[in-house]
Order: sequence, then structure tokens, then C-alpha cells
Amino acid sequence: MAKALSQEEIDALLNNVFTGEETRSADSGTRKKVTVYDFKHPNLISKDQMRLLEKIHEGLVRNFSVFLSVQLRTIVEVNLLAIDQINYSEFVMSISTPGAIYVGAIDDPYSQFVLEISPQLIIFIVEKLFGGQGDFVSTSRTISVIERRVMKRVVDHTVKEIAKQWSSLKEFQAKIQRFESNPEFVQIVPANEPVVVVSMEIEVKGNTTMMNLCYPYTWISKIISSTDLTDKVLFDTPETKDADLKQVRDNMNRTRVAFQARLGSARIPFRDIRALEVGDIIKLNTEITDHIYAYAQNKKLYLASIGKVGKRYGVKIHKILKGEDEDE
Repeated sequence: MAKALSQEEIDALLNNVFTGEETRSADSGTRKKVTVYDFKHPNLISKDQMRLLEKIHEGLVRNFSVFLSVQLRTIVEVNLLAIDQINYSEFVMSISTPGAIYVGAIDDPYSQFVLEISPQLIIFIVEKLFGGQGDFVSTSRTISVIERRVMKRVVDHTVKEIAKQWSSLKEFQAKIQRFESNPEFVQIVPANEPVVVVSMEIEVKGNTTMMNLCYPYTWISKIISSTDLTDKVLFDTPETKDADLKQVRDNMNRTRVAFQARLGSARIPFRDIRALEVGDIIKLNTEITDHIYAYAQNKKLYLASIGKVGKRYGVKIHKILKGEDEDE
């Protein structure tokens, strides 16, 4: 005889029917793994193609991180957060107003793309480039014309870096066409067309912001549809690594480092410090013929001696030391 269901079991079954949850009896085995598939938004990018896109944009975020660190003279971490395939209307709706939206163009094959940067990040970059402390504003505002001009060099470098990372698959030229603050005025493809959105997380001075790069899927498919090209990029990596190392080396060579040569030090009572007057002389713990230490970024790295180079004072390096933290 069949077992009669209690009222609680009947209510649970009805609830599962309406919510779509899986029903499992107490004596059943483990649940089967169910993968949700949206027939309205089918996955157009294969796993190999997704790995290829990740590889291209990992190089982009790595070089962009080095470039920003050099320009802002502070540590900037850029991470590849996600690569998603969505409809263009969903991407537009995700952009807050006012925004900082750069519309660019690619010449071969021709297409447009969107580079969306957080306004807070732009304001921070502009302030740092002008020598300020760089503070993140709490609320977004429209980016001024002067700030756009200052950011042009940073954005142009980013676009060149995008073209460089894609060059292993396809050589093309890219440039920024215009700036928009309202996402409703940016229409590079029809609203229901699929696009590929690359989301990058930028962390600087304890603050995290976002930068998004949007490609039309039709352009992506023309570039990555070739299996031969995909295999070449995924499995032939030494050239890419050498290029990345050269880029990092070049950026490091242009980095400015604080260099100091310290003549000596002295310990005197506080009462003597209070009594100091103009013209007083403090005797240091070094003689004029003694070697002194030279520091780079507060690291004791060199043994040197003082002298003159023309009409200027200078130091001559005698020995390279093992880097040690400055003794306070």
C-alpha cells in the first residue's frame, strides 16, 4: 500500500514546484549537479577562447599596473576580475551616471569599443599627477575638460597597450574617438547584441575601483575564431614573456628613486638643541676624509666619499653594500 503524505510533505512538494528547487527524500542518494543554462543568453565563447581572452588581458593588467605605479609614484595593483558575455543593454545599465566613458575605434576589422573608468580613479590620478596627496572622493561627479586633457596621456597609453596585447593574434590600430559622461549616449552596437566585458579591479592606497573594457562579440569572434591562432598564443609563450620582461625593465629604468648621501650624525643633549643659534657648529661623527653611506629609498646601498664635480658637490661610489634598512 502506498504511503500517505502528510500535509507538511504536500506543502513542501508544492513549494518546490513553484520555486524550482530540487526535491530529495530522506533516503535518496547525493544530489546530482545541475548546471543552469540560459537559452536567451547562450554561451558563444568556448573554454579555449575564454582562456585566450584571459591570457591577453592578464598581460594588459600587468603592464597597466606597472605604468600607473610609475606615473603616480605609488604602488598600484591591477587585477583581472572577470570576463563576461552579456547583452550590450546590460552593460550600459551597469554604468553609473555621471561616468567616465571613452569610446574608441579599431581600424581592422573596423569596430568600436568602450573603456569605462571610475570617476573617483580619474580624480585621484589627476591630483597625483599635479603633485597632490591623492584622496579618493566619496561621490562621483562629472569629469571636467581640464581633467580629460590630463587623463588623455594615460588613456592613450592604455589603448596602445590594448592593441599591443592583441598583436599576437591581429595587428591593428586603436584610438579614442570621444568622451561621454552619460552611458545612454554611447551606442556602439544594438542593445540586444552580445558583448564581451572585461572587468579589472584597481587597488591603490587601500581604495578599490573598477575599470571595464567592452568589445562587441562580432569583432571578438572574427579575431579568435581561428584555431591555429588560438593554439599559437596559448602554447607559444616565450616571445610574450620576453616582451613583458622588456616592458617591465624599461618602466623600472625610467622610475625616479630618492638618493641621499649622508655626511654623518651627532648626538647632543636636548638642552643644547634648545640653545642652538644661527652660526653655531655641530661636530659630526665623521672626518672629512672618511667614507660615508649613500642611501636609495632609505636603503643603505653604497659606500662613498664626498667631493666636487665642477661647481657642484658630489659623491664617488667606492663599494656596493648589501641593502639594509636605515638605522633610526
